[in-house]
Amino acid sequence: MALLTSWYGTMLHKRFHKAQEAFSSLNDKTQESVTGIKVIKTFGQEAEDIEDFRKQSEDVVQKNVSVAKIDSLFDPTISIIVGISFFLSIAFGAKYVLIEEITIGELVSFTTYLTLLIWPMLAFGWLFNIVERGRASNDRISALLAEKIDINDDPNALELVPSGDITFNISEFAYPEEREPLLKDIHFELKRGETLGIVGRTGAGKTTLLKLLIREFEGFDGIIEFAGNPLSHYQLEKLRESIGYVPQDHFLFSATVAENIAFTNPFADELEIHEAATLANIHEDILQFTDGYETIVGERGVSLSGGQKQRISIARALLMDPEVLILDDSLSAVDAKTEEAILTALRQNREGKTTIITAHRLSTIQHANLIIVLEEGRIVQRGSHEQLMSEYGWYKDMYLHQQLEELVEHGG
Repeated sequence: MALLTSWYGTMLHKRFHKAQEAFSSLNDKTQESVTGIKVIKTFGQEAEDIEDFRKQSEDVVQKNVSVAKIDSLFDPTISIIVGISFFLSIAFGAKYVLIEEITIGELVSFTTYLTLLIWPMLAFGWLFNIVERGRASNDRISALLAEKIDINDDPNALELVPSGDITFNISEFAYPEEREPLLKDIHFELKRGETLGIVGRTGAGKTTLLKLLIREFEGFDGIIEFAGNPLSHYQLEKLRESIGYVPQDHFLFSATVAENIAFTNPFADELEIHEAATLANIHEDILQFTDGYETIVGERGVSLSGGQKQRISIARALLMDPEVLILDDSLSAVDAKTEEAILTALRQNREGKTTIITAHRLSTIQHANLIIVLEEGRIVQRGSHEQLMSEYGWYKDMYLHQQLEELVEHGG
């Protein structure tokens, strides 16, 4: 019985592991389908998506049936072994009674004890089944927890929120497992309270530069200093407390508008939330929602427009009142008038604090104290808007091109 249940347990462990992986894939598929339902309907892919879901469901069923087949062997195996034990004990016991080696009472006692073992043996099989299922689940959790942390704090890291000038001196940076460096010869200084604009073609390295500032990646040749200290000298938690980051991909939780804005400061009161929303120029829009600030936005903000999601994300970052505010192409989905209102509010309310903006629309960063133009990971132009417009280059060409586009759009 021990040998067979051990063998069944090994088989059950392997098959249940595969069944869990299949069910996990099915969950991912379901989430993608629900999140991307608008895209699926727009391109008329409902039938294909349903067929894909059906195939994955069949795979889950098949793998769970294979688990059930092993699972169903435990009880019959134990019952058969117990039955054989009874047969042998009665057969040999009767023989020993006849030859008067044991008494009938001893045979009855032995058989009674054997009967008492049946339920513990069945329970043992049931327990072994549960243990093997749990072990398969534990393997998946352990594999996740065993993943190494890429960014670690130094033992003597500073426990303070940095505040001051930011200096970039990067000779070269390449993503892990990539040979070609994405950033090369990045050298500039941003004074506290100034605004930095970063522009360039798609893939020039704008977002990568910001990821290095928030220590999402390390291992570059060079140094980034914040308030006179390398980033690695600060505790990661403290460093990120000083930075409000609004990424390109805006993530909103399936909660109320107020809860999404207050995510960075759960103790913020209603007035503070409204002030942050006003700065992000989304307050009036929220008041038009069915339940105002108590409106549930749906998973990933599915019920909101792109511009509304961007502005709620900006309000969320502003609520934490960060030392450094990073807007990573975070105004691309709003019109020029709304953009100007947001930028004006930021200039008025973030005096003395640093702001970093990446954008494709150059009107977004023309007020910046320093503008750098990236091309293939290098700084090819730098200066204020007026300085860059006084020299021939990518910035001037693109700015005039965008101004012409805007003029044509307005009937000029």
